[in-house]
Amino acid sequence: MILSNLTTLEGKTISIDLEEGVQHFTESKGEDMEGRLVLPALVDSHAHIDSNFLLDVCEEAQTEKFTEALKALIQCKENLTENQIYALAKKSIETYIKHGSLFVRTHVMIDGIKWKERVRSLLKLREEYKGVINLQLIGFVQSYDYYDSEMEERIWKAMDMGLDGVGGQPHLQPSIEDGKRMIKSIFDLSEEKGVFLDFHADYTDEPDSKFSEIIVSETIKRKRKRVSLSHLTALHSYYDDYARRLMKWISEAGISVIVSPITVLEESGAHENYPKRRGLARVRDLLSFKVNVALGHDDIQNHLNPIGVGNMMHSALALAIGEYMYFSKYIPQIFFMMTYNGAKVQEIHNYGIGDGKEANLVILDAKNPLEAIRKVAPVKMVISQGRILYERYEKEKLFL
Repeated sequence: MILSNLTTLEGKTISIDLEEGVQHFTESKGEDMEGRLVLPALVDSHAHIDSNFLLDVCEEAQTEKFTEALKALIQCKENLTENQIYALAKKSIETYIKHGSLFVRTHVMIDGIKWKERVRSLLKLREEYKGVINLQLIGFVQSYDYYDSEMEERIWKAMDMGLDGVGGQPHLQPSIEDGKRMIKSIFDLSEEKGVFLDFHADYTDEPDSKFSEIIVSETIKRKRKRVSLSHLTALHSYYDDYARRLMKWISEAGISVIVSPITVLEESGAHENYPKRRGLARVRDLLSFKVNVALGHDDIQNHLNPIGVGNMMHSALALAIGEYMYFSKYIPQIFFMMTYNGAKVQEIHNYGIGDGKEANLVILDAKNPLEAIRKVAPVKMVISQGRILYERYEKEKLFL
């Protein structure tokens, strides 16, 4: 199959032959895509598939307070059957495919009563959808439970089941020392298998929450790779001199930062009266320090994000507004964050637009990146390994 008259991020017009699931640039004519924007399949670098669509089965939490909403979310998750966990996760995967996200890093909660059911369901779906969508599973210590030897043992069991990585929320432990111990323990446990490390790092407005510096230090001392800091929202609350020193060392350590602007803008400042904080990691500054910054959507229709739909274009628009990146010069960087930068985080090989690259593509109903952001461009076509998974046929009509 040949797709003609496509526009790349760089503004080039190309035609692609999808023979045998690989891209081949061609001069031959095929289906005319009318100049639409073609991207490598989108990369969602921060998801919670085991928490998505919980509002299908549980009542919404009537509070903007993060801690209260999280408590309701965890309670809901612990009351699900394994069949429900599987069905809601499968619905999530189909949603990601429709929106062009074929590479998804998802955190799966490995504390609590139903942790094995959650892990089993996602491992099953990862295998069932192999070759269609790539799921990268990070074992996640989510709750406010104390991090003890039993939790350490559970991480081993979860990794032995086949997870790709591990992480936690050290800032939720009862003391700084407990948070430090959690970090060092997770580093110890992950080293033997060399899995990914992805911490929910300083996911708070608290300016004294500085666990990221410990993660950076451990990464450097142990010469570790494959380390990410998700959220890092406290970065917007630090004094500038400290923030810049931290960003410099994040860059030196080769750590990626993953931002999910929708949920952090929803949750940041919820505990405060006015004035309220903005609640985003300093993305433009991180990029200036040559940090690899990737984009995630985070939750879909649950207690923490009742309005989420799993569309990375929504994340792109939220970032553009929330981080003052709505000027033309920043738009390509946003697209890189949900494509190539995310591919670097997940170590996706043979990725991109190019002759010989795997034919994992998304075509948006827009002619260029700026138009795509402005109109939150819907997906026209999603292609996985040369096969069309989704195509939108309806055309807009205006009656005056």
